[in-house]
Amino acid sequence: MIIEAERVVEDGPQQMNNLFLGGCASKSCLSSYKFGKKVAKMLQEINDHMSKGAFEKVAENQPATSVVVRPEEQPIALESTIQKVWSCIVEKNVGIIGLYGLGGVGKTTLLTKLNNKFSTTPNDFEVVIWALVSKDYNVEKIQDRIGENVGYSDGSWKNKSADQKAIDIYGIL
Repeated sequence: MIIEAERVVEDGPQQMNNLFLGGCASKSCLSSYKFGKKVAKMLQEINDHMSKGAFEKVAENQPATSVVVRPEEQPIALESTIQKVWSCIVEKNVGIIGLYGLGGVGKTTLLTKLNNKFSTTPNDFEVVIWALVSKDYNVEKIQDRIGENVGYSDGSWKNKSADQKAIDIYGIL
């Protein structure tokens, strides 16, 4: 049933393209009629199954880990910087921290240490998301990475625009 319903949902945008006059008329009345009948039949079958079935919970998705521990290098002289940034995050409740510097000075090492510290130190964060943003970044790839970490990974998520993804991510965060 699920596979059949997904096929019907996939056909929806094509059927919408056949409409004109603000959705009041169809370029192919027969095609629209058949599609409408198919949707109505599918909904009726689903309702029949739901009314007859006993749908007990038989399995659950495992909750995503709140922090993915990353392999780390031993930092050289970064401990004081790690402590400063950590205190800004957990004690001063700072929302955004800018991190900049020349290549090779330890920015990624610092972030890795901070990321891993979330898994070993008590804090108020439910999830920590590692999303790489390089100078030739792609907004939708970053949104998809964040979306995966907060539970948006189904097919409908991939079809959303960057603006809608931004609204969804903002809403859940």
